[in-house]
Amino acid sequence: MRPNITGPVPILTRDQSIAAYFGPAIGAAGSVFPTPSANNPFGNLGRDAFRAPGLAQLDLGITKNFSVTERMKVQFRSEFFNILNHTNFGLPNQQANSTAFGSITSTNTPRQIQFGLKLLF
Repeated sequence: MRPNITGPVPILTRDQSIAAYFGPAIGAAGSVFPTPSANNPFGNLGRDAFRAPGLAQLDLGITKNFSVTERMKVQFRSEFFNILNHTNFGLPNQQANSTAFGSITSTNTPRQIQFGLKLLF
C-alpha cells in the first residue's frame, strides 16, 4: 500500500521529532497522508519517497609497532568507532497502516572502543 499525499509536502529538518518523523500518522486528523481507498490501494505518493535521518560517524584507528628482537615485533592497535558519540537514529516505522507510522524507536551503535595486541615474527 502506498499512501496518497494531500496538501503541502512536509519538509524534514535535522530537528524533526522522532515521535512523528514524517508528520502525523497516515489517516490521522491533520495528516497529509490519508489512507487510500480499498479499490485503489496505490496512492499518488512516489515510490521510495520517505528518507531516514542521516548518519554522522567518525572512526579512528591508531597503531604502534614495538621491536622486541631483530626478527620479532609487537603491534598495539586501538580502534574507536563513532568517537564523537553522535546519536544516530534508526529507521522510522514505514508500515503505512500502522499507528506508529513515521516514529523512530531505535538508535544505532554508540561509541565503541577496542584494543588489540599482535605478535609479528
